[in-house]
Amino acid sequence: MTNSTSTSPLSAESTADQGYRLLLMRHAKSDWSDGDLTDHNRPLNDRGLRDAPTMARWLAESGVLPDQILCSSAARTQQTAALMQSYWENTKQETAKLQVLPQLYLSPAETILETVQELGAGFGDADAQKPRTILVLAHNPGISHAASSLLGHPTGLPTAALVVLQCLVSGWAEPLTSENTQLIVEMTPKSIQRDGWRPA
Repeated sequence: MTNSTSTSPLSAESTADQGYRLLLMRHAKSDWSDGDLTDHNRPLNDRGLRDAPTMARWLAESGVLPDQILCSSAARTQQTAALMQSYWENTKQETAKLQVLPQLYLSPAETILETVQELGAGFGDADAQKPRTILVLAHNPGISHAASSLLGHPTGLPTAALVVLQCLVSGWAEPLTSENTQLIVEMTPKSIQRDGWRPA
């Protein structure tokens, strides 16, 4: 996975009100130490507990805060979302509406993109509650396949990595393809830390 920009906050031009943005993110690193837990119930490990707030702060400082989070029902995705929202609350950022969706657990790319489209179908064009920036928190391989299909080339998302996409659509009910989405940035916790940026 490559990064299209540095780890500094995104430019004002790229984060201005420019329609719709989709953030596709893999959950932070999970803990495999308890063999009695099912895959669905595995929590984050120490690295995951650090990486989720790191990504939350990067998004806040980049001006790309989601209005809506669509989250898999797995413990590790819900914990990732909770840590990110806790960071935003503690730093007095606006927090996103969270929807926990069982269909996003280990879902294929098609289900991820259909879920975004189905959400959009519930809003009218003039609906003030319509989200402009949606964050999807899910799992590999589906989340990487969804990113790859919209980017038009293969990409792999390591844990807690994300892609930010500009969606050139009139609303979320319109199907997303590589023809109507543009990459703004790809980012990973390692890229942020490598360039000397640390959470407070």
